Amino acid sequence: MNFLKDRDVLLVTIHQKEKVIKPLLEGEFGCNMHVSTLDTDQFGTFTREISRQQSQFETARNKVTMGLKLTSHHVGVASEGTFGFHPLAPIPWNTELVLLKDDELELELHGYYEGLNTNFSQAIVKDYPSALQFVNKVGFPDHHVILRSDDEHSSIVLKDITSEPLLKEAFNYCFNKSTNRQVFIETDMRAYANPTRMKNIELATRQLIEQANSLCPSCGAPGFRVVGKVPGRLCEQCHTPTKQIVQHVYACSTCQYQQTEHLGDVYVSPRYCDLCNP
Repeated sequence: MNFLKDRDVLLVTIHQKEKVIKPLLEGEFGCNMHVSTLDTDQFGTFTREISRQQSQFETARNKVTMGLKLTSHHVGVASEGTFGFHPLAPIPWNTELVLLKDDELELELHGYYEGLNTNFSQAIVKDYPSALQFVNKVGFPDHHVILRSDDEHSSIVLKDITSEPLLKEAFNYCFNKSTNRQVFIETDMRAYANPTRMKNIELATRQLIEQANSLCPSCGAPGFRVVGKVPGRLCEQCHTPTKQIVQHVYACSTCQYQQTEHLGDVYVSPRYCDLCNP
């Protein structure tokens, strides 16, 4: 079931995400993608001028919903990313969501990426050589950087720093405006300014395609996906249930049909057992 064949699809972005999303979806489904002019910065910016008020998922959904309301389209796609640190370790972490909403079929699908493939980084520098040292670690100039006076909350912010002459000019300006004789420098996480992030958006789009091609065995609707993971693989030494996943639960959002898939061998190494390896 190719529910997108020859249909017009609105892509809601102002940060050039069409470079990766458009060719993938058009190539896979034969749809016609059109880029919205909706200002998506109103939903939140990575540079903190506008704080995001809702979750990653709700923000992507709001982008699509507003984009569709302003046009004659019935299908829309939007993406939303988050950056920070892994909840269990002090390492940079990126999550990317690509959401598709079909108002005619009352269908919502999404693809997701999460991982440590990101150059997300920030620093306070007190001289230009330190600024150079920072940018050389984050893939500059292909990856842009942003500078502020003093700290991350300063209203003095310079973006689209894409060359060393611009970097030096921006550093001097922010340094001279600083009350603490220091400059806050960070990676620019807007999609068009960050090729690493753009690659992760591509991976999330590929997962969206995979979900769209997964059809419900009962009604044939796209989006038959994993909605639950059941732990309980047995320790091969003492046969005690562990926290390792033994089943995936699939469900259809259209007809609510569910199906359970068993994942191979029911036994796992004792290293995953709370009794054998407390």
